[in-house]
Amino acid sequence: MMWELIKNLLLVSLGMGIGVVLMCILSVGKEADRHMIEIKESEEN
Repeated sequence: MMWELIKNLLLVSLGMGIGVVLMCILSVGKEADRHMIEIKESEEN
């Protein structure tokens, strides 16, 4: 019984960790895209 509880906690924390990492990667990617667009626009002007 105790092992099942520990296993569930590990799975939940692992899933949350992956979710946080994915959110970080997505937000960093959006920021990078925005910077690239700004750089391209400044080069064109």
